[in-house]
Amino acid sequence: MHRFLIRGAVASATFVLGVACVSISAPKLRSCVIDFTDNQQSSPVRKTPPTCEPVYDANRVKQLTREHDISDFPEPDDRDLFRAFQELPLYAMPDCVDEAYSLTFLPSFHPPVLVRVWRVGDQSFLAAKRLDRPPGRFGNLKESNTRPLTDTEWRDVRGRFGRANYWDLAETVNEPLMNDGAAWILDGWSLRKYHRVIRRIPNNDLAEISKRLIQLSGLDTAHDVYLP
Repeated sequence: MHRFLIRGAVASATFVLGVACVSISAPKLRSCVIDFTDNQQSSPVRKTPPTCEPVYDANRVKQLTREHDISDFPEPDDRDLFRAFQELPLYAMPDCVDEAYSLTFLPSFHPPVLVRVWRVGDQSFLAAKRLDRPPGRFGNLKESNTRPLTDTEWRDVRGRFGRANYWDLAETVNEPLMNDGAAWILDGWSLRKYHRVIRRIPNNDLAEISKRLIQLSGLDTAHDVYLP
């Protein structure tokens, strides 16, 4: 009888600690490990980490971005651009994201496209979105898909950024002004460091990164029309 009461007390304590652990860890979307064993060396109880997916927050975007000017070609920090895509800026990723990259493709005569890949622990994911009208007065989200990335796909994308010396590139360079063209915006986030590269005429390395991200997205785009 005495042994039965001890086991009951152990089970109750494990439940209470589990509830407390989930409550503490939830705001940061991190896993919490419980290792509470009885005298018979039973296996530890472990909580599986929840999925970490960046979620659009209109108030947060309003704080970080600028108001849209209809006379301008869309800029990287355009508030309406993020509203239309229902996306956070890459530099506003939640703490649970370890590394992330994104392409924002803004063509003159076709709907804008955004492709984001991110890494959480040993898992990688992709989110791809396309709007319903060309830039100017931004429309609404027309197509969206999210899926896990394989380790091979993640390494391929990350390797392309590395071979392009992405983190050492200037944000902008002197380029010819074109009435008809596209903006290619590549954002990176790693080790709490943010970088952005904007091109109207991407070099071969940046063009290959962009094409690979669009290929992985599965979206039907007109990107080839805007590449040299």
